[in-house]
Amino acid sequence: MIQPAPAPRPVFSRVSKLLAAGSVLACAGVVVQNSRHLQHAEEVQVRQANELSTQLEGMRGELSSLRGELAGAFKDKQQAEALATRLNTTEQDLDRIGAAIEAHSSSLVRLEEAQATFGPGIERELEERDERLLTRYNALNELIASTQREASESKDRLKELDLRLSTPPDLESMWRDFVGPVVQLAGESSVGSGVLLSSEPLPEGGYRTYLLTAWHVVRDIQGDPPDLELPVPVQIYREDGSTRSEKARLLCHDPKLDAALLELRLDEPTDFGARLAPRSRLADVRIFETVVAVGCPLGNDPIPTRGEVATCHHEVDGETYWMINAPTYIGNSGGGIFDAQTHELMGIFSKIYTHGSIRPTIVPHMGLVTPLSKIYDWLVEAGHAEVVPPAERTGS
Repeated sequence: MIQPAPAPRPVFSRVSKLLAAGSVLACAGVVVQNSRHLQHAEEVQVRQANELSTQLEGMRGELSSLRGELAGAFKDKQQAEALATRLNTTEQDLDRIGAAIEAHSSSLVRLEEAQATFGPGIERELEERDERLLTRYNALNELIASTQREASESKDRLKELDLRLSTPPDLESMWRDFVGPVVQLAGESSVGSGVLLSSEPLPEGGYRTYLLTAWHVVRDIQGDPPDLELPVPVQIYREDGSTRSEKARLLCHDPKLDAALLELRLDEPTDFGARLAPRSRLADVRIFETVVAVGCPLGNDPIPTRGEVATCHHEVDGETYWMINAPTYIGNSGGGIFDAQTHELMGIFSKIYTHGSIRPTIVPHMGLVTPLSKIYDWLVEAGHAEVVPPAERTGS
């Protein structure tokens, strides 16, 4: 008996199963291939981001170096021109890196478009990699924005430097700001200096002028023990070379701080008074900043000497002073230390460094200064906040 031919259906069924299996394998291959492509793209993005970050950090170091050098370049036009060249090069590098970051951003967009064509099953992996790349991109954007801000600040500083170097100094203004406020305080066997503040009219008539000095200058004039009621002789210097002699009254003093506040009551205001530096400026003082020390060494008329801040933290007997290398000598005590650029009073000269105990040697370029910020705090605590500018009466 002849058997009937088998029905074709099972053959088609096997073919269908083979096709289905092939499709699954093909899809899996696409997913694996896309996943590898994505992983490679992410590695490229991360490598590029790291390279850009390294370049930006190097530029931030260059800008930091530029800012440090700008602080000391006010007397050297050639140095200022060299700094300008370096700053221009840095700005060109910033533009180049900015373009690289834009390209980096475009490649992220292309990667995101490519991700839309990938097969199912890798959505979470894509989201996680998107988050990582976006975080790196945002960090790069913030880094370049910060670097651009620093470059802009350095450029402004350089413009200010160029303006100062190209503008001749106003010698009359310098005399009025630096020398005019400084007076001589002298007793029978001692001499020192003091700094006048601006005169203020009194309701009953006349004028009051405050005077800052070092306490040991007043103490040596008033005797040992000091007679705190004894008037202190003050020699005021005028711009035409003449002088006037007055008497000041001691209002308060602090031996530990080595500071004293005196008061002059006069029929007319004094010609000059020191402008006081704000706390924000005092807090920013760093070594190498240029200062002008003005005092009456050895009983001479006020003499200005220029130097730099050598350290902001020199401790003597529990008190912290600035040290300056501007030449000073006996008689400078109580005199003013001024910002060479703004002409503002920043501190009161306290003492000169000495070496040895049997026959001490004075070291003129190692002078100790009481910062004005500490004097502000003391005056407020002592009940004389009116001497301190209103904005500076609260410590920062």
